Amino acid sequence: MKIRSPIGKPHAAIVAEASEWFIEFRAGDVNGEARLRFIEWLRRSPEHIQAYLEVSGVWSELPSSDPGGRFDIASLIARARNESDVIPLSPGNSRPPPVPPVVEPRAFHKLPRRAVPAAAALALLASITALFLWTGRDAGRAYTTGIGEQRTIQLVDGSTVELNSRSRVEVRLTDRQRDVTLIEGQALFRVAKDKHRPFVVRAGDAQVRAVGTEFDVYRKQAATVVTVVEGRVETYEGSGSAGTEAIVLSAGEQLTVLPHIVTKPTRTDTVAATAWLQKRLIFEETPLSEVAEEFNRYNRRPLAIDDHELQKLKISGVYSSTDPASLINFLRSQTSIRVIETENQVRVVRRDAH
Repeated sequence: MKIRSPIGKPHAAIVAEASEWFIEFRAGDVNGEARLRFIEWLRRSPEHIQAYLEVSGVWSELPSSDPGGRFDIASLIARARNESDVIPLSPGNSRPPPVPPVVEPRAFHKLPRRAVPAAAALALLASITALFLWTGRDAGRAYTTGIGEQRTIQLVDGSTVELNSRSRVEVRLTDRQRDVTLIEGQALFRVAKDKHRPFVVRAGDAQVRAVGTEFDVYRKQAATVVTVVEGRVETYEGSGSAGTEAIVLSAGEQLTVLPHIVTKPTRTDTVAATAWLQKRLIFEETPLSEVAEEFNRYNRRPLAIDDHELQKLKISGVYSSTDPASLINFLRSQTSIRVIETENQVRVVRRDAH
């Protein structure tokens, strides 16, 4: 007589499925979406857990694959049981039963297959789920860059974040949504397509939703600027709560969001908006105050303009973000202003000022 699972599937078929999962993980070809499918497969039946453990020998391999002792099994079980996507395997139980003491790895293999109780199966599921949640998500992770530093962040869902100088983002990826908060600075997002999980970026008074696209978000001191390089995004003012109308931006469009104010989308030069990726600063009739804000992202000696009227002076040109002299020398050539350099700052004053 063939052994069948509670859902009527032969045990041999379950082992075959477990073997396929094991091979995929060993090959390293499992992305974030596949990891979620694997966890869902485990949750369907305790026999799925049993089969995967038999194939992979996960309990006996954990000590050698974790020589640093990073994984505390008891804490992983506790963490997994608090996750919203971990459900009890025993029908009728609204809460999982208490987790029994963890069975020693090699002792577990001596138990008859059918002798694994539901509570032990839950403990195993919780541990495996926690292990994949622990290593396969960007949950609440923060990334920062210093003055003049840029970095590329590869997320587990396949998306990438190009982080500009003096910037900070917090990333949280779940099975329902991909959330990023741009706390400071500027970032270019290349979003992997996932129609089931929108990619949401919050920055100041702006909220941007995308599925698969490329866009730049720059959180300035007074406003947040959103530029779409490829695809389309939905932009909201504030929290994007019910009743808030979305503004759809297409490739080549830019939007500025101020507190309680959203400007109309305008056509823009996306090359100029993302020139920072090539270490360039491109200004076109840009107020000197904004030029200084941009310059100060890359240089330890800040550009200071005390004169309010002088802050409105319009600047144009292409400058190097890694060579402050390119902009400073241009300012020196202007007849109406004077540049005073000290060890701590670069001051710009009127020519007749002392």
